[in-house]
Amino acid sequence: MQYLEIAKIINTHGLLGEVKVLCNYYGQKFTKWKTNQVVYLKNDNDYQPLTISKVRPHKKFLLITFETYNKIDAVLFMKNKSLVIVDEQNSGDANFSFQNLIGYQVINNANQGVLGKIVALIDNNHTGLWQVDNSEGKTFYVPNNQFFITKVDDKNKFVYLNLISGMFNYE
Repeated sequence: MQYLEIAKIINTHGLLGEVKVLCNYYGQKFTKWKTNQVVYLKNDNDYQPLTISKVRPHKKFLLITFETYNKIDAVLFMKNKSLVIVDEQNSGDANFSFQNLIGYQVINNANQGVLGKIVALIDNNHTGLWQVDNSEGKTFYVPNNQFFITKVDDKNKFVYLNLISGMFNYE
């Protein structure tokens, strides 16, 4: 199973088991922050399912209560842990069309040249970045933005990009 990180539990909030959650780029696009939605708490290599019983916005955070966790002592262990979703849960959701691109070749739209391979997705709490490594060992970053990304070919595992000056500067 593949998991997509969507948020991080920053702290507890109050005495009734509520946690303060900071969403990353994918978590902000996650349209199912609602009651009875199942998310997973990442605890090292273990994924514990949690069902949301209450969710509400608070400043730039979400305040979430999970079923069966109704006291502060029960949620203290969650602090600084990540919330993830199962990739298959959202395979049809357009908001999650980019997370499986690791390993895809990046192609320059202008000359059809290979620029490198996507090796990581980086959350910067805005648009997200793709880390692209080329055959010379150089690393570049591409914003997860439709201005740059013109086509994703899942069959051949290619991503086609419009480049701007200096984006892939090899000097």
